[in-house]
Amino acid sequence: MLTNQKLEAALAELEESREAHIISELKDPDFSGQISAVGVERAVKLLKLATCFSVAPISGFYVGAIAVGKSGKLYLGANMEFQGVPLSASLHAEQSAILNAWMHEEREVVALHVSETPCGHCRQFMRELSNSSALKIHCRGQTFQIEDLLPVAFGENRKKGHGLLDCKATKLESVQTKLHSLSQLAINAAQLSYAPYSHAPEGFVAQCLDGHSFSGRVAESIAFNPSVSAVVVALNQRNLSSRRSVAITACTQTKLATALNSPLAQARAIIKHISEASVYEVEIEVRSS
Repeated sequence: MLTNQKLEAALAELEESREAHIISELKDPDFSGQISAVGVERAVKLLKLATCFSVAPISGFYVGAIAVGKSGKLYLGANMEFQGVPLSASLHAEQSAILNAWMHEEREVVALHVSETPCGHCRQFMRELSNSSALKIHCRGQTFQIEDLLPVAFGENRKKGHGLLDCKATKLESVQTKLHSLSQLAINAAQLSYAPYSHAPEGFVAQCLDGHSFSGRVAESIAFNPSVSAVVVALNQRNLSSRRSVAITACTQTKLATALNSPLAQARAIIKHISEASVYEVEIEVRSS
């Protein structure tokens, strides 16, 4: 359940505003960071709520975001920092909201509401959306397009059907014969990766004490550093859910056997500081047709 004091205060404000539909979704035991179509005008009202999901033990700087899907659904986002690992592992609120939409199978984000001005890191990341040139970014009463915030961009625009939210799946299979119980879930996640630059899809699954599992897959940026690893995507989904405080008991990470980079060390370092669970690795390869 969503129990910390900031969240409870934000829920109380929504109750005073008589947002019964939103309150009902937030109090659902299976809440996953998505709010059904309630009208785009409510997105601004939900920014304070989104900020309450921020985990910032290092900076103390709390940022919230709301991604508006073409479907009309709203997706919460919040920044997330990890102690004991490099700052580059941090997730920014804009990334969080967009990745939340992606993990809910939203194919296009038409607008993004943010409590703070997007940094250069996030501006570059948003360029991975195939509709980035049409994306409306709302912040503190102002509306921007990506060209306003990033006038001389690095890389080409992604073509429709080849962006972060609308890319095609890759058929993968395990190299190993003996698999852990979470292995297939991690492989399934990896198949939906967005890895046009390294061509190294990866998936991660974290299983919690109550048996529920959270999946993540890599989301790359042409600039490399704004890329988000599968473990962080999975932890983002957990953080934005009603199970955000449920202990993680088991984890599985996939790695492409021929990849030049490896996500395993980072995944283990991050998990080590938030759970006693070990991270099991599964090597995968592209399935021959």
